[in-house]
Amino acid sequence: MRRHAPLLLCLVAALVAACGGTPILDTRTFQLKYIQADQARDIIAPYVYADRPNAKGMMSSSASTITVRETRDNLEKIARVLAQYDIPRPLVRLTFHLIQADGAATTDPAIADVEATLRQLFRFRGYRLIEEGIFSAAEEGEVAQTLSGYSIFANIWRVSGVGDSALVNLNVRLRGQGVDFSTRVAVPTGKTAVLGNVGKDPRGTLILTVKPELLSASP
Repeated sequence: MRRHAPLLLCLVAALVAACGGTPILDTRTFQLKYIQADQARDIIAPYVYADRPNAKGMMSSSASTITVRETRDNLEKIARVLAQYDIPRPLVRLTFHLIQADGAATTDPAIADVEATLRQLFRFRGYRLIEEGIFSAAEEGEVAQTLSGYSIFANIWRVSGVGDSALVNLNVRLRGQGVDFSTRVAVPTGKTAVLGNVGKDPRGTLILTVKPELLSASP
């Protein structure tokens, strides 16, 4: 019996290490396609236990890869999380309408989808489209265009949700001819939002609207 005691002690020690002792760590490198390495580090940080005694989790990164040393279970979790976030950014089309509001009792078929809303918000007798601007950008992208002598700038800082339930978060600014209007809004895709009474020019009071539409994912 004494002869087998060292062997038994070794087996017990191995079982303790495997079941409740120091965890076994593996190393895996993840290739990043659409997000930056610093974004990936922030996303997976909760799954890397750098303060674990005797088996610290670690990660390092290059421009397009991130390497993680962790338990196999956590590496699998990290792979699933990155698969959810490392995807193409949504591409959004923005349609802006610069509208004239004045005392003339006029209607314009070009803005028929929003005229009822305009009449609820304001008390002008007539509305007509001055100019339309259409441009596209990916999430976190910025665009700029000139509408009838005014410079319009838009930043798509976030797109949440998918399909018809998506919500587009925008920063918008309109400048020129004594007008300097800016706002931050969240607009459902496919819906036209009245951004506000942005000022006056010789043609009358100016109203700005925007309609975001989700086109696809940007490669």
